[in-house]
Amino acid sequence: MNDALAEAFAQACRSAGARSDDVALAMARLDADAAPGATALEFLPVCGLYALGARAAADATARPRVLAELHARADDLRFRVRDAVVEALARLGAAVGDPLLVDVASWMDGYFHAAAVVRAMALEAWLSSIHDGPGAVARLDDAFTLAREAPRAAARYPGHKALVEALSRAPGDVAARLGVPVFDMLERWTTLADPPLRDAIAAAVSARKLLGRFSQEVARVRRALEASLPPPRNPDHDFGPTRRRGKRRR
Repeated sequence: MNDALAEAFAQACRSAGARSDDVALAMARLDADAAPGATALEFLPVCGLYALGARAAADATARPRVLAELHARADDLRFRVRDAVVEALARLGAAVGDPLLVDVASWMDGYFHAAAVVRAMALEAWLSSIHDGPGAVARLDDAFTLAREAPRAAARYPGHKALVEALSRAPGDVAARLGVPVFDMLERWTTLADPPLRDAIAAAVSARKLLGRFSQEVARVRRALEASLPPPRNPDHDFGPTRRRGKRRR
């Protein structure tokens, strides 16, 4: 995707002010029938979302409407459109800072929506403007709660997979800025029995940027994960991995 062109369009809309809103909204609202994924037309809603983010960052009066529009696009099945929502949200966060953490609390009840918040928080644009550690931790807590309470069938949902993937990456970036409160939150969640979420925590504290400055905190979370590792259901019959006897082996 031509990110430079999308950014140039966003800045043109920012310069034009409210006169550009109708065009940006019309482009952002192009659905998969009008702008199918994996086609050149998908670039149009992406440009619209970039433009909305730039407008909201520059004009406080546009923010409520833009935030509602970003929420409506956050669960789009086209991944480039979802990525554009994350970029726009982070751009808005760069201008708003901590108050946006409160504004997006209502997003934390949907898988794709929560994933968008978690990913946007970890982008440098918004992350550098976050000073409210408890507010950021609250949103990460919300995301883990949503993932934990998901029904078993949700593991097959694209939205649930996107949320777990976001939780495996973003907390490490947030921890690099906010430090101990994030590690405390991750340690609390090590009691989870769900393997994918436990793997997400392990991946989050494996970020290279944490291993120097926060090595002790990383070790603390890893020890908690090891200590809370559930025992085998029947230790007497746990003989470890066995040989594969399927067609692939033959």
